Amino acid sequence: MTEILLTRYDLFITRQLRTHITTNLSASELEQYYGNRLRSRLREMLNLVAFAPGAADKRE
Repeated sequence: MTEILLTRYDLFITRQLRTHITTNLSASELEQYYGNRLRSRLREMLNLVAFAPGAADKRE
């Protein structure tokens, strides 16, 4: 996953190609799993949309 996201980051820098991702992980969990290098690049290329904690699941 790290290699894919770093490749997408390179495409973002060179071609302004956008990437859309979703995750249930927090920023600290992302850093724990993938390292600080990836977390800093995600911060640069993504916008965060956070939902209220404990909000009802709309998929049901």
